[in-house]
Amino acid sequence: MKRMRMKGIILMMIVMGCNSGGVGESKESVENRFLKSLVGLSNEFLNVFTSFGEIVGSVLGLKIDSKKSDVAAYFKIVQDTVQGTKDGLNKIVSEMKKEKNPNAEATESAVKTLVESKLDKIIEGAKTASETIGY
Repeated sequence: MKRMRMKGIILMMIVMGCNSGGVGESKESVENRFLKSLVGLSNEFLNVFTSFGEIVGSVLGLKIDSKKSDVAAYFKIVQDTVQGTKDGLNKIVSEMKKEKNPNAEATESAVKTLVESKLDKIIEGAKTASETIGY
């Protein structure tokens, strides 16, 4: 009996000493894992940001070695093109009115909404960008 008790005590000491319930992570290990995930997250953000910049640049036709004047000229072209579209739409509406087209009023309303909600903002934004850049 004494031997069994001794074996039981030794077994409990071994189990407790080995921490058979699982080894808990040290505070340092948790902090390291957190810092590694933070570094990984910042690298992913940098990759996304760089990719976005490349996509925008390629859509705009700009390259890494584009000059400031090239960027300003691009926005000036955008401004002029959208202004031409706005003027063309207004001309179509005025011609429809002259010809007494029954759809003139509805077309005028649609064009006015488009011009006020989109085209004027694009024109103003492109103008501001080209002026800010120094064209």
